[in-house]
Amino acid sequence: MSRKLGNYRVLEEVGRGGMAVVYRARQESLDRIVAIKELDLKRTTSDLRAAERFRLEAKAAASLDHPCIITVHDFWERSQKAYIAMEFVDGLELKEVLDQHGTIGYELAALIGIQICKALSYAHERGIVHRDVKPGNIMLAARGDVKLADFGIVFVSGSADLTTTGQVIGTPSYMSPEQIRGEDPGPASDIFSLGVVLYEAVTGSKPFTAPNDAALTHAIMRKRPIRPRRLNRRISRRLSRVIMKCLRKKPHKRYLTMDDLTYALRKALPRKPLSTAEGVSRLVAEARQGGKTDATIPLKVESKPSRLRRFIFLAFVVLALAALFLLAFLSRPLRDTSGPVSSVPTGKASLSVIAYPWAEVILDGRKLGFTPSAIPYEVDPGRHRLVLKNPHLGSRTLELDLKSNKLARVSVNFLEGKK
Repeated sequence: MSRKLGNYRVLEEVGRGGMAVVYRARQESLDRIVAIKELDLKRTTSDLRAAERFRLEAKAAASLDHPCIITVHDFWERSQKAYIAMEFVDGLELKEVLDQHGTIGYELAALIGIQICKALSYAHERGIVHRDVKPGNIMLAARGDVKLADFGIVFVSGSADLTTTGQVIGTPSYMSPEQIRGEDPGPASDIFSLGVVLYEAVTGSKPFTAPNDAALTHAIMRKRPIRPRRLNRRISRRLSRVIMKCLRKKPHKRYLTMDDLTYALRKALPRKPLSTAEGVSRLVAEARQGGKTDATIPLKVESKPSRLRRFIFLAFVVLALAALFLLAFLSRPLRDTSGPVSSVPTGKASLSVIAYPWAEVILDGRKLGFTPSAIPYEVDPGRHRLVLKNPHLGSRTLELDLKSNKLARVSVNFLEGKK
């Protein structure tokens, strides 16, 4: 794929939803990689205000400058299509990780929740309520960042809401009771939705389930969910209580602000919690080794039903065996292997680098980029110093002797020997 969208060169399609397509593209003027979300306005006739909400998403997100919120760079319309150019995140949605693993550890779930609290606290202070907090809108970057995306149905305090009176908007499983009633949402609504996300992350199931939307909304409005700790005894009692408070039916019974929830989540952590960046980086790496190798950004798609526990158990067994095989392969002594490479220009050497989970590649003090990269680096033959650097896992230095018209392969496993 090679075409231009505005000032951007499209590289590939990375996602597709009900009304939107997402591309990875290069902004040629600044030589940076971005994500472009494309909305076909001709396909939104069933939702006459979808285009207006798409514009609102761009404006609302562009007004937010926070490290835990995906940055919007540009917005434009052309030929009955609308486009948002935004920060490209090399990683996975939390939804993709949960679909594959079923659950994540309670400590890491709390740490991810704290980062989302920071993003929502920042938005709430500016009168913006997200209204669609869910695993599909939470990005986990390979470098360890956590980012909130998709402000497409935000509610901006003091502005005209782009829904009709009583219209229910959001993703049903993650909606608060007041959203279901069609009331104007407040910060407490996002707190409820984040509580659902945390519940799902530590138990592998949603707090409210039903065979259809009508029964689901009734459950959200009337039924009390099973305490998370009853489904997973490894969850701390304190975190279980925090999640249950987020899921209270009446808004004023929940935490009053995202800052209050942040404090509660911090109190639920062990005395010496793991690093958020390192934990997220490892989680993404493990998920990718289980089959997720492409970078994605969130799209508006419906969540899949939770897996039954026996399938989750089998999935864990398969992933564990795959991880053991990979670690055994990568733990072999490092060596350079050579062979003819027809694609390498005469007189040049070619260097292929594999680093698990990822690393910055520095050759003779010159930064070449980041792994994973399928394209070998072309360099001059001779002696070179290769440095592979991961800010969370350390660095490795190798001395190489590269031959003309030969391919040298180097692999490093940063997780080897770490608990």
